[in-house]
Amino acid sequence: MSEEHYFAFQSKDEYERERLGLLESVTDPKSVYRLEAIGVTQGWNCLEAGAGTGSIAVWLANRVGHTGKVVATDINTRFLQNLSLQNLEVRIHDITKDNLEENYYDLAHCRALLAHLREPERAIERMSRALKRGGWIFIEEPDYGLFEAIDPHYPSAAAFNKLMRTGLDAIQKSGTMNPYFGQRVRSLGEKLGFQEVGHEAIVHVCRGGETWARMQAMTIQTSAPSMIAEGLFTQEEFDVTIRLFQDSEFYFLGDLGFKAWGKRF
Repeated sequence: MSEEHYFAFQSKDEYERERLGLLESVTDPKSVYRLEAIGVTQGWNCLEAGAGTGSIAVWLANRVGHTGKVVATDINTRFLQNLSLQNLEVRIHDITKDNLEENYYDLAHCRALLAHLREPERAIERMSRALKRGGWIFIEEPDYGLFEAIDPHYPSAAAFNKLMRTGLDAIQKSGTMNPYFGQRVRSLGEKLGFQEVGHEAIVHVCRGGETWARMQAMTIQTSAPSMIAEGLFTQEEFDVTIRLFQDSEFYFLGDLGFKAWGKRF
């Protein structure tokens, strides 16, 4: 995957850092809960693929201690360069092409990465080969299939639903991202023969103005200009949607956060 394929590659650093920070503030506690349940402990070697701003990589580094190691990879490490933990290595890396150590890691984790890749199966295969026997893979990916207003009668709810579906379908068609990828995460692990496979999905029930709504608004603002230029929706329709993201009386279902985990044998 080239950096230019990522939908937000042209975003200014401060804007993208804020957007990713909002995402992390909501999703990190759920990720950490599952990582603790998997049993991440001192001495583990961990791979954090598509590490973003590094919040989970830092948590892992603190968890595994000085006898363990964390390798945090990303195609663009602009938000990782200031991390200075001795047991944390930052690596510029394309998970679909670049080599990884084989039979080395106790854990391989990624979040909101595979949906952006044209060849997600290749990424999972590489992560699998990087694991030791008995090592764990943990995948977290979004699925926007339920993204809509909770109350269909709320003012402008129908317009919100239409614009979001139009935008999500256009993103999928363009190949930039598969917004409905999350439902595939369990089957990816099972096809590679992982054992003790677990699976869950968490829906975000969102209210305008709150953290998740702010993150979603920033995300759509990144993609909207090209869609408006293509005539998929108008500036006025887009402005209505942004106002709803800011409306504290407006509730909507966000993405389904699919999670799957399993052990390599």
